[in-house]
Amino acid sequence: MSNSPRTVVLGFGVTGQSVARHQCANDTIPVVLDSRSPQPVADNWPGLDVRWESEEWPESLLAQTERAIVSPGLPLHHPLVRQARQANIALLSDIDLFMSEVDVPVIGVTGTNGKSTVVSLVGHLLSAHGLTCAVGGNLGVPALDLLSDVNDMYVLELSSFQLAHSAALPLASAALLNVSDDHRDWHGDFARYQQAKQRIYAAADYCVGTLESELAMKARVAVAPPKIHQWGVADHDGESWIYHGQTPLLPITELPLTGRHNVENCLWALALVEPWIAPPAAAQLFTGFEGLPHRFAAVPSPAHIRCINDSKATNVGAALAALTGFERQQKVILIAGGDSKGADLTPLGPAMQGRVRQLLTLGKNAAELNDVATQYGIAWRHIETMDQAVAAAMDQAEAGDTVLLSPACSSLDMYANFSTRGEHFTQLVAQYQTRSKTEVDA
Repeated sequence: MSNSPRTVVLGFGVTGQSVARHQCANDTIPVVLDSRSPQPVADNWPGLDVRWESEEWPESLLAQTERAIVSPGLPLHHPLVRQARQANIALLSDIDLFMSEVDVPVIGVTGTNGKSTVVSLVGHLLSAHGLTCAVGGNLGVPALDLLSDVNDMYVLELSSFQLAHSAALPLASAALLNVSDDHRDWHGDFARYQQAKQRIYAAADYCVGTLESELAMKARVAVAPPKIHQWGVADHDGESWIYHGQTPLLPITELPLTGRHNVENCLWALALVEPWIAPPAAAQLFTGFEGLPHRFAAVPSPAHIRCINDSKATNVGAALAALTGFERQQKVILIAGGDSKGADLTPLGPAMQGRVRQLLTLGKNAAELNDVATQYGIAWRHIETMDQAVAAAMDQAEAGDTVLLSPACSSLDMYANFSTRGEHFTQLVAQYQTRSKTEVDA
């Protein structure tokens, strides 16, 4: 390696490590700066210079660096990012590197909620159509690690963090599913978060959006007008069907996922693949798709009680999608709370009215949820742990009730991640299922 490094990787988490692997494979061994204390890493990195606890750039390194690849965990105001900007160092994301390497179509999806499900649906439809397709990005495998295999297409989930650090991405098809209050702690305010999400359309060839998002997309500079796809749901022969234009394609009862929000997710997926798969054919390709874990997933439950693990609902918008999937006058016992990341929880009030008969709150921002429940006349009870929450829910649940874990908050105040939270909920519910069966057998 030369004594004059040209590339520096900022952050050595999952994405930063994928960047380092990519650089090393291309005979460019970077220097890595990470402001955290030393972290365990799985790969062996011979010769890689990783400098932990780096709050600022070493002056000698700053002078030698031509470009820095920024990990999505580092916000724009992070000292390492800010200092690089002040030194006029070119800043790129891992997605910028990825796009420079591929010469096949790339579909990009972002949004506050639903993006993982939509990306997975798109990958399923393309694969079922006979195309070799790799899915990753913010979901699962980091984008650069997808380059190890040859594919006809790629489908990337893109976070607001990745988009904020990226240049205009030449995506073949792109969608911004929705934007609701989230990640103020990273972006600083909601306006900056929204602007980052909208960047997905900046250089996309085929833009999919709702009619409501048309004005936002037209605000792009020097880019072709968006293509608003005529997809929706309407009655046909006494049932609700997916329509493309005036053509009924499939009854929603035959979709692979339940819930109104998942009907929308299927519509987004169909619209995104329209340049490659004709709508009538695409609608027949959902067979065999299985939903992602912790996303409005039914779990084994005691008899006559429905339990749903929606732990991935880490923000208000996701919890709203889950709640509004229930008709009014439903009997829902809602377990919610955690770290709200500064979001306004008030919109949950109208959604809970007529649906939630008992709210069980826990975590860092439980008090704010309790205030919202009081304002809208919803019975609530503060709980300390998930064990207590599930116990309280099972104690109150009656035949026909739904126990819903849809926290509207991050899990990081109590759990390592939303998956761990969802798995804990599922395990606790399973104990009551076993207990119920034992009592019946007795």
